[in-house]
Amino acid sequence: MNGLKRVLGLPAVTFIAVGFTIGGGVFVFTGIVLKMVGPALPLAYGLAVIPVFLSMLPLAMLGSAIPSVGGNYKYPSRMVSPGIAFVGIWIYVLATFFGQIPLYSISCARYISTFYPELSLKFCAIALVTLFYIVNLVGIKPAATVQAIMVIVLLSALLFFSFSGIVRFDIANLANFFEKGTDNLLVGVALLTFTYLGSNGIIELGGEIQNPQTTIPRAYFITFPVVTVVYMCVAFATVGGMPWQKTAQEAEPLIFLSRSFLSNAGVMFFILGGAVLALTTTLNALFIVGTKSLLIIINDHLLPSWLGSIHTTFGTPHILLTMIWLLSIAGIVSDLSMETFASYSALGGIIIFLPILIAALKFPRLYPDKYRQAAFKLKGAWLYICVIVGFVMILFFCLVILIDLKTLFNIGLFVVFVLSGVMYYALRKRYLASQGIHCEAIMQKEDWG
Repeated sequence: MNGLKRVLGLPAVTFIAVGFTIGGGVFVFTGIVLKMVGPALPLAYGLAVIPVFLSMLPLAMLGSAIPSVGGNYKYPSRMVSPGIAFVGIWIYVLATFFGQIPLYSISCARYISTFYPELSLKFCAIALVTLFYIVNLVGIKPAATVQAIMVIVLLSALLFFSFSGIVRFDIANLANFFEKGTDNLLVGVALLTFTYLGSNGIIELGGEIQNPQTTIPRAYFITFPVVTVVYMCVAFATVGGMPWQKTAQEAEPLIFLSRSFLSNAGVMFFILGGAVLALTTTLNALFIVGTKSLLIIINDHLLPSWLGSIHTTFGTPHILLTMIWLLSIAGIVSDLSMETFASYSALGGIIIFLPILIAALKFPRLYPDKYRQAAFKLKGAWLYICVIVGFVMILFFCLVILIDLKTLFNIGLFVVFVLSGVMYYALRKRYLASQGIHCEAIMQKEDWG
């Protein structure tokens, strides 16, 4: 896209990926899965990374071979179907900006309010969203710098907690390692895969990454081992620092443990540097990548061109960023269930994986030269294995999230989200055809970069 600058090196991209991956899930799912698997929690975290890592490899291949802005839309729109790609982004954008960002910002405010109870949750949430809006408005490089600082503090807080628990490790707490059974272990592993999602966001940044052909796959190969080690350290501290049966009874097991073996200052560092920054790194990453697919959609004439204006000084899509900010503020001040919208967002984010995986499967046949020249590629059966693992993971996640929506009304509202995107695309396609622009031509584009 004209106006966007290649300013992100390997460290910046890795920090974005790590920040995107380590979110509030490690605080939520650790307690849930601890009750299910008991002392086998570290093993569950170690196994959970495998299907997510395998399913991300096709994305790393596409990002390496044909790096581009807005890969989550661009790859399927050129290789599968522009309509399917558009509707996937439509669902994800609506639910993320109106649901996920408000949910994360309000959750941050709640953690902060444990030290400042007089704080207004909505005011604090609005202030956080506004802060990241301004940072990203000024430029992607400042946003990436802020992300790097936050991720370093986040990792420090999680490792500080982990080592404080591990030095109190009692091997007796691991007795009867599989007492909860292998069935519970498998379900726990499946749930913990949620905590490894997010790094697919970096394929949105192909047009702003330096040497993306090698940087994107390297970022994946650094991110997953780092996150896995951190998660397993947290898990060992959780089951070893205190009898897990006692910890599992707590609503916030990690916060409970921190108060058990850390000083007051240590607890504050863990909550603010760990719990809060786990959420804010994801918030910032959502602002960093949130406009990229929309820019390509605008370039394809599926949204009005004025929305994609790039600021001449900062090189950022200021109008789109402002719209994200306004939608997020609207979500914060509304009294709607943010948890429901977060489920919609997760469902939308999972669904857009499907056409990307199909695109990866078709890529070697559609672009054989680019496939051969790719710095990183999946060869032979590995491509099919990774895609199949991704398909199975998508199916599982969709079933879990649909069950989590609970009511027919919530499921029906998601269907309305989908149909609104389908209807808009159909009307826009008809309008563009009247102007001599045919959406079918999108699949003939080779505008990578």
